[in-house]
Amino acid sequence: MIPSIITPMNFTLVRDSICQHLANCRENQKELAREAGEGEEWISKNIHFVVFPKRFRFPDVEDMPCVYVYFNELNFPEDEQDSYCNEANGNLVVEYYTVGLNDDEESETEKDADTNAEDRLNYLTAQLYKILCSEATNLYTATGKMIKGFTLKSWKRIITPESDNTAGTVLGAKFDFNVEFSEPTYYANTFEIKEFYTKMNIREEFIDPFVQVILKTN
Repeated sequence: MIPSIITPMNFTLVRDSICQHLANCRENQKELAREAGEGEEWISKNIHFVVFPKRFRFPDVEDMPCVYVYFNELNFPEDEQDSYCNEANGNLVVEYYTVGLNDDEESETEKDADTNAEDRLNYLTAQLYKILCSEATNLYTATGKMIKGFTLKSWKRIITPESDNTAGTVLGAKFDFNVEFSEPTYYANTFEIKEFYTKMNIREEFIDPFVQVILKTN
């Protein structure tokens, strides 16, 4: 029998740390924009985005721009399998949505909803790509060196559902990444998980309830 509460799989820890990494880099970019003299309205419209680690339904316009982060597949190479710790190749999906509204008549640009949605989608694509793939942000360090490999597989647009009846234009896209990490079958104790979440300063909003139980135990 396993003598303690079963710990989560490592893909949960990887996901949570990546969500926190995106949030940290987003806040840093907002601060840089402030230092450059940009106002809060401009920052909210052009820099800010919401990170959701546990959302799969089509988002509300009020939540956009927003990013969903989740694993949808794990592969375990046969030559790297072990009874107590397997090496995993996970498909990490970073899915995101933006909305564009028509500029009001007093706006200097007077861009339409399609243009605003496209501009925000393209820049959010750049934000996510450069946060996750740039050496400067170092995703290996941001995940506590839990991942052993991180490669981009694909990018594509997501078609807006026909049932969407918003007043603006909604656009979506997603990245698929291959993430390599070890997936042990059992932890003898929970110290490593506590240390991981503490070291990464992962916010409660990104943490599963099962992990929160482990973090609260002495």
